[in-house]
Amino acid sequence: MSRGSLKLILAIAVLPGRGSGTTGIANDCRADGSSVAAARLGADLAYDPLTKAAPTAVKHQSPQATTLNLWYVGLAVFAITVATHVRVPLLADMGRELGMGPAALGAYVAFFAMGRIVADVPAGRLTDSRPVRSMLAVGAVFASVGGLVAGIAPIALVAFAGSFVIGVGSAWTNTTGISAFAEAPRERRGVAMSGFAAALLVGQAIGPTLGGVAASLWDWRVALLAGAALAGVVAVILVWPRKAGTTIPTARLRDTNGAAVAPLVLVAIYLLPAVQFAIGAALIQTLVPIVGDGELGLTVGTIGAAIGVAGLLRLSAALVTGRISDNISRRWALFPGLVLQVASLITFAVFDSLAAWWVAIVLSALGSSAVNVGATVLADLSEGGPLGRRLGMFRLSGDVALFLAPLVTGVLYQVSGRGIALVPLIIFVLFVTALNWMVVPETLPRATG
Repeated sequence: MSRGSLKLILAIAVLPGRGSGTTGIANDCRADGSSVAAARLGADLAYDPLTKAAPTAVKHQSPQATTLNLWYVGLAVFAITVATHVRVPLLADMGRELGMGPAALGAYVAFFAMGRIVADVPAGRLTDSRPVRSMLAVGAVFASVGGLVAGIAPIALVAFAGSFVIGVGSAWTNTTGISAFAEAPRERRGVAMSGFAAALLVGQAIGPTLGGVAASLWDWRVALLAGAALAGVVAVILVWPRKAGTTIPTARLRDTNGAAVAPLVLVAIYLLPAVQFAIGAALIQTLVPIVGDGELGLTVGTIGAAIGVAGLLRLSAALVTGRISDNISRRWALFPGLVLQVASLITFAVFDSLAAWWVAIVLSALGSSAVNVGATVLADLSEGGPLGRRLGMFRLSGDVALFLAPLVTGVLYQVSGRGIALVPLIIFVLFVTALNWMVVPETLPRATG
């Protein structure tokens, strides 16, 4: 996918919605007219999300310039995500060469999650004050080193170490990117977050597809090394010297004691990424390739293409729910996705045909946008408060599930088959859906009256 194509997708994500009266995500269009919005209007127009710097002459910082910088953030997130996701369809081939069964392959995915768990909180705290470019460069370096280690691994333990380092790079990149896009004003935040989703999900679609193609033409090691090379190139581009004297570095100050939120509401929102990441790790990244290879006899190329199609469907769903979130209701954008996730798990657990395999993938992809809406609501509730820190915790919750879900599911699948393997996850998703329905408020001003 070309740079111009991704810019087009991101442009669609940040175009103004119905009746918003905006020209881009850098405009402040808060409907509630609060003093926070008024006080931050000048800062939002002057703020450069790529460098976290204010221009020397504020009057020269246009909304279009700020949107352009978010395009660059999106391009970096896209490229690093491609590099960290070439590994997804390689599990079966890697397992055969390194002697890894289903439980060990689940552990490989879990080590990726462990790396993310380690990185989430420090990345979240640093992203409130550090330049986005340098934060993304750190993520790219970790992704490159991890891919290199996994690609040359002679034994499973070395592959586990590589997966861990790739996970650190993934978390560093994603927390940085989501924080940059979450700075949009409230009534444009839904479509802004879909812009971040565009970068992330296209990367998650292209990565497995390229990984499957490379493994089909050569082998799984070449696929991992190609991902490492891509991340290395991105790191070099990000640290390449820029023209000096155009900005003055400054921190984006936040009141870490502000924007109080009820603890139960935070718990409910923090569990939303746990749902999505658990399904992504246990179903899409573990059972889909294992069942596709072992029960359905599919090639690694076909499995990679199926996961790539799922990524593109997730992109479409994110763009649609972003519009619904900004123009109708946050809650109406949230709950249909959770219902589709439950349906995908039940379909995969109950039916064992190739058609059911595809249907489960499609339903899971279409329902995945619930996590984006959750991040939007969290940003709404954190205006003037510790947004980066809360987004770090938001992603930490998901990455704990990313670690636990493939371990539990891999063991249960090896012992009892796919039906029993998914029962704990189905119960968990139903619980989170009910909790969010009861306690999470509507945060779109015009939807609350």
